[in-house]
Amino acid sequence: MTHLSKYIVREIWRPLVAAALILSAVVWLTQSLQMLDLIINRGQSLGTFMMMTLFVFPSLLTIILPFALFCAVLYTLNRLTTDSEIAVMWSAGASNWEIARPVTLVAVGVALITLAINLYFMPAGYRSMKDKAYQIRTDIASTLIKDGTFSHPKKGVTIFTGDSNSNGEFKSLFFYDARETNSPVAYTAKLGRLVQSAQGPRLILVDGRILPSDADGSDDKLTFQKYVLDLSDMSEADGAVLRETTERYLHELLWPDLSRSWDQQNRLQLWAEGHNRITSPLYNLTFALIALVAFLTGPSNRRGRPLRISAAISAGLLVRLSGLYLQSLASQNAIFIYFQYAVPIVVIIVCAYLLVGKGLTSTPLSRRVQPPPDLTTRGAATHA
Repeated sequence: MTHLSKYIVREIWRPLVAAALILSAVVWLTQSLQMLDLIINRGQSLGTFMMMTLFVFPSLLTIILPFALFCAVLYTLNRLTTDSEIAVMWSAGASNWEIARPVTLVAVGVALITLAINLYFMPAGYRSMKDKAYQIRTDIASTLIKDGTFSHPKKGVTIFTGDSNSNGEFKSLFFYDARETNSPVAYTAKLGRLVQSAQGPRLILVDGRILPSDADGSDDKLTFQKYVLDLSDMSEADGAVLRETTERYLHELLWPDLSRSWDQQNRLQLWAEGHNRITSPLYNLTFALIALVAFLTGPSNRRGRPLRISAAISAGLLVRLSGLYLQSLASQNAIFIYFQYAVPIVVIIVCAYLLVGKGLTSTPLSRRVQPPPDLTTRGAATHA
């Protein structure tokens, strides 16, 4: 790699990292707000909350990295143009391709990172998050056991417990059950234990009393040594965990198990997502080439620079939105899967042609910065 290439790569990586961190912080904050229910209503710790948000982070990077690269390339090329560094490169004999090559190398590197995230880290993160969320939703103890406070895990149910331990045992329990509004019942027990059975969660009460409230207002107290309460309707478990498109690896998307009804009904959606995992990294290279075309082709003047930047941003957004729209169409008609590849590939070919085609591999004389004439030669010509 030449000194020029190393210099341009170094100038791009700095704003790339900064843009990625800023965009990641903003997007991560918006996503994390959706998981506050884990702390507020599920009694989970801050560590669990942070772990859940980190599981989502790889999927955010696949969206953030292309736009961070686009911003970094535009910023770097604009600075090099403003400081006349690109003009100096042209005057030194550097071609458009020699300037574009390090930018392309950075784009290819970011594309490979995005591809790795798409193929492994994103589905692995979503799977971990889904499994953890399923565990939390089925963990009745996290909502029932709130030492020293009255909790209301379900409409018509009120629970008060004393001290508890990690084994699901707690002392001094009060359980008011009004799920059957015609005959609400209150239970008190010296000891309670939460267990999981094949039919769902069960609350075992030891050494307690049952206080039914009859319609005529009379209360009969019944004592028991052991009593079992059915809490299966308080669990949000919905049977087997269904793997959604974001949780599946590439082979599960391109070759779904058509013996399953859900896979059979949504096979086009799975195929569209699978091919999107392959094509989305190409937009890193697409964005970089669009920015290069905006700054390295056409007339170079200070007045037209904002217009070129606006045109590059508009073109980048149009290309990316077209890709997302084609993915939506591909989930309804398989023929549009080919267009998912066509959009980034065609844009890459057109931009490459504009950069190095028609003899642009050598620096155009119209874009060169002419050095000032030698003073001695000019003086001799004046004397003559």
